Amino acid sequence: MKNLKKKANCAVFLLALGLGGCATTDRPTGSDPYAALGTDASPVEYGTAFPVASPEEAYRNGAAAMRARDLDRALFEYLRGLRMERSPQADPLYYVGIIHHGRGNHDLAEKAYRWALEVDDSHVGARTALGVALLEQRKYDDAEQHLQPLVSRPGAPWQAHNALGVIADIRGEFELARGHYEKALEASPNTPLVLNNLGYSRYLAGDWDGARQSLRRAVSANPGYELAWRNLGLVYAREGDFETAVEAVARNGDRAKAYNDIGYISMLEGRYEAAMGFFEEAMRLSPAYYVTASQNARNLGNLMRRNGNAQSAN
Repeated sequence: MKNLKKKANCAVFLLALGLGGCATTDRPTGSDPYAALGTDASPVEYGTAFPVASPEEAYRNGAAAMRARDLDRALFEYLRGLRMERSPQADPLYYVGIIHHGRGNHDLAEKAYRWALEVDDSHVGARTALGVALLEQRKYDDAEQHLQPLVSRPGAPWQAHNALGVIADIRGEFELARGHYEKALEASPNTPLVLNNLGYSRYLAGDWDGARQSLRRAVSANPGYELAWRNLGLVYAREGDFETAVEAVARNGDRAKAYNDIGYISMLEGRYEAAMGFFEEAMRLSPAYYVTASQNARNLGNLMRRNGNAQSAN
């Protein structure tokens, strides 16, 4: 179990929540059951690779290639090792899934994870990764079904708690989400991704002080974490500190986008005059934002006129 937990923690997952392809759960069949998990380029590119004496040697090559970020070679080596086995093995299937997951190939990643779990239903890494992949495809109930058993026992991977926190936030269950994020931080202290998610969860719950504290910890742990800076800017904007909000959102140098985003938050807050000023500054700074900011300004103008007419009628 200790080794499986270590393998689960070696993978860092991005919870982008983008839609992925529909995945088949059918196990591959045919003369080469692993062909469906590869790419057309790998066998051709490495067709002249030195032979290996055992599956273990291929897996060592695959691990070295992953450390070197040569994912094509890693995929080739793991599949080469699997083809030398008498029966499928869970660990290399899991790593094949990790490679496809990192590339956004959700259907192939899910296929590899599910096959690994067919071989070893107790594989913590594959179950965690499958839950995260399902979450990224917005299959929230399916993701929870795989992740909840993991967190019901001690030593659960932080990724499992983090993913369940995201699902709870999506459902508006902010206290439950906070509990999962805190458990994730117990397992992996000061992880920027979790700190950002905790901060955004507190932001959604209206806890500006708590949100600010968590997000400042996130950017302290990773000063280049653009999403955490943006979320921190949203908190400052909600609190009315617009100058600091713009500085936070514009950390990547895109001040026009920062002014547009803070203008939008100001509009939602009912600070219409301030919002109009931010939209106008966004238009002045960048022609690229002229269309977006001008549309926001038009929407704001219509909203202000409707409110003015309603007040006059009263």
